[in-house]
Amino acid sequence: MNKYYYGHKKNNSNVLNEGRPRLLSEDIRSTYYLLISTLAVMLIVCVLSYLYISSQKAAKGYLLQELQNNYESLTSESKELDTKLLDAQSLTNMTENDEVTNMNTPDGEDEFTFIENDNGYAQN
Repeated sequence: MNKYYYGHKKNNSNVLNEGRPRLLSEDIRSTYYLLISTLAVMLIVCVLSYLYISSQKAAKGYLLQELQNNYESLTSESKELDTKLLDAQSLTNMTENDEVTNMNTPDGEDEFTFIENDNGYAQN
């Protein structure tokens, strides 16, 4: 068991494959490149997330504006339909109705007279 351990000794991280120890400047350079690459990746992630969030806000703003325009058009259409409904239910429109024109008129024109008095009712 001892022969296997000494024959297959683990490589130390400070020793290159050639067997010589790494210089401190090489360690600093590799750490520097690792730090710069980490910062670059973090910056790219931050920029991409900012762009994604800002585009989502713009899309929500556009959707909100579209819904407001739709609401205003539906409100104006509702007012127009209410006006048409009131016009259809009005007394002037009732006289033009087919049911009113098909009603029988009284035989005698003088059966009912309108007398000016306080209550203003037609009397016989």
